Amino acid sequence: MIRILKNFKNKEGTYVFASSLFTKICSFLTSLILIRVLSPENFGVLSYVLSALAFFIPFSGGGMQYSYLRFAPMLSDDRERNELFKYSIKRGLLLTVFSAVVLFVLVPWLNKPVGDASVLFYCALVYLFSFFLIELVKTKYRVAFQNKKYAGFDAKLSVIVLLLGCGLAYLYGSLAYLMVLACVPLFLALPELTFARKSSVNIPKNYHSYGLWVGLGAVASQLMYSLDVFLVGQLIQDSQQVALYRSASIIPLALFFIPNSYITTHYADIAKHSTDKNYLIQFAKDYCKFFSLIAVLLGLLLYLMSDFIVVQFFGEAYADAVPLFQILVFGMVGAFVLRIPFGNMLASVGKSIWNAFVAFAILVLNGVLNYYALDAWGLIGAAIVTSGLLWVSGLISLILFSRYLKSLH
Repeated sequence: MIRILKNFKNKEGTYVFASSLFTKICSFLTSLILIRVLSPENFGVLSYVLSALAFFIPFSGGGMQYSYLRFAPMLSDDRERNELFKYSIKRGLLLTVFSAVVLFVLVPWLNKPVGDASVLFYCALVYLFSFFLIELVKTKYRVAFQNKKYAGFDAKLSVIVLLLGCGLAYLYGSLAYLMVLACVPLFLALPELTFARKSSVNIPKNYHSYGLWVGLGAVASQLMYSLDVFLVGQLIQDSQQVALYRSASIIPLALFFIPNSYITTHYADIAKHSTDKNYLIQFAKDYCKFFSLIAVLLGLLLYLMSDFIVVQFFGEAYADAVPLFQILVFGMVGAFVLRIPFGNMLASVGKSIWNAFVAFAILVLNGVLNYYALDAWGLIGAAIVTSGLLWVSGLISLILFSRYLKSLH
């Protein structure tokens, strides 16, 4: 365990962890402040626009940022990596135009449930470009094994959006916040970019399809985390029940940043050693030993203190969410131990298509099982299905990763 922590520190992983924690706190404070300074109607419309935008974000840049993170660490020459970076910018911006056009065309349809939010949607178009560019810049730092710079960049973005976004939202409303969210990443990313008309690097095989499959998998995974909440609203049609279920899931899902910080720190290394069977096996063993202990201890703590945690964070009105919280904590343990590590490792060794198929299969299964579970057992049924599928998807990822290891010589 000491060796694992020492290696994590040497890779500047402590900065990644601290940055992830800091960004989570900033995100929480941003939501809290926006709830206070905006009217319920304005906050509801803003939330709806951001939720709709979330389905387009994984496709911004055509996934070039994901492809660069996968293939650039495998290039030993700095010049080649830089040329691939330039190529990714150019191709990614062109593909983002396509995503933006699709969103633009869909704005009238997306706008119907909330009245007139078209201005917010048109402003959100800019975010597709800024998100791609800021993620590509952060990826450049990760590929160069400069996790400290990556973490600092992430933290800087979060605090600016928190202070400037919430300040302007207080003065001018939700549109001002969305403009900050869309423009700040763009201003931070532009000085870090290098544009070129031509690129002399040989584009790796499957470079374009890899990023696309990662994007598809990301959409499916995101839907999995929100589908149960959507079905609760559709089938039970009680806003209080939706609030109970949503509150129960906030903390277990938020804590995913802990193992994600570790994987983020080592992602470029895994990609670099994607054909080194011994390295991959050792990394998987080290991760499982360390995070199995972390997951069990954290899970027990949350389970035993569930009454206190739920009431203190959300109030007495949410006391009925305690059993749901306990069940979802069990699912969190499965995500820590299996889903997060092996899903990410499959992506880092180039098997993003496997991840996408697993994500969509679990998504369909989640919808079918939740439909019947909600009818039979209510919110408890939905929580059991979601937690169980976190374990199932993790086990499938583990099996697929084992299959990949067997293909290596």
